[in-house]
Amino acid sequence: MRLKLLITIFISIIYVKSFAQRSGELYNTISKLDSIFFAALNECDLKKYESFLAFDYEFYHDKQGLTVSKGKEMESMSLFCGEQRERQQIKRVLINESLEVYPITNYGALETGEHIFYLVIDGNTSKPVSKAKFTSIWRFDNNEWKLARTISYNHIPYGKIQLDDKILELYEGNYNAADRMVNIKQEGKTLKMTDLVDDKEVWSAEMLAETENTFYLNQNNIQIEFIQKMGKVEKLVVYENGKLVEQAIKEK
Repeated sequence: MRLKLLITIFISIIYVKSFAQRSGELYNTISKLDSIFFAALNECDLKKYESFLAFDYEFYHDKQGLTVSKGKEMESMSLFCGEQRERQQIKRVLINESLEVYPITNYGALETGEHIFYLVIDGNTSKPVSKAKFTSIWRFDNNEWKLARTISYNHIPYGKIQLDDKILELYEGNYNAADRMVNIKQEGKTLKMTDLVDDKEVWSAEMLAETENTFYLNQNNIQIEFIQKMGKVEKLVVYENGKLVEQAIKEK
């Protein structure tokens, strides 16, 4: 059954492109369902979230793997809205112009699009941290729409602005802090910060661009500013919740 439905998904994506809808009754219906469903996710309204899921729901995620049932998905959501949310709150925002809807004859609809996930700092501030594509299969059964399958893929780090390679390369290298070495390395279109103690990695995080020389982490409210002198990077300065906490000098 699982294989048959996945084959249906991919055949639909390949062959019904000409039937993509960006307006009309079906588009409006699925767009509204998407909005309500993800509002429940952002607000951690687990009862509302669960009400959208089909009894045989499956979630395919390129980073986290396969979730094989409605029950397992709700276990994952309980963690997401519990311990994880206490550490950091994540909000999903749809890229509206990316949304496309395709009819699936005698079944329901296929929805595709892109969305951005934001790290919520406080009630007034949030910062983008990742971007992904998704495909959702909606089943119309007994006069109800239920979410039967979700495929979430192509997750990439995503900052406020995207810098070119030449700028990112300026910041690569080792920086001497008081108690460790901080390594900065370009990964794709972002930077990765790694703490090294005795040449062993003890911690790392993605750095996302806010301006040409300031970055923020994909966790907590931490900012990093690179200080230049005479056209060369001299040091990095770390702020937490707007307060200076440390600096590290770049090795020559």
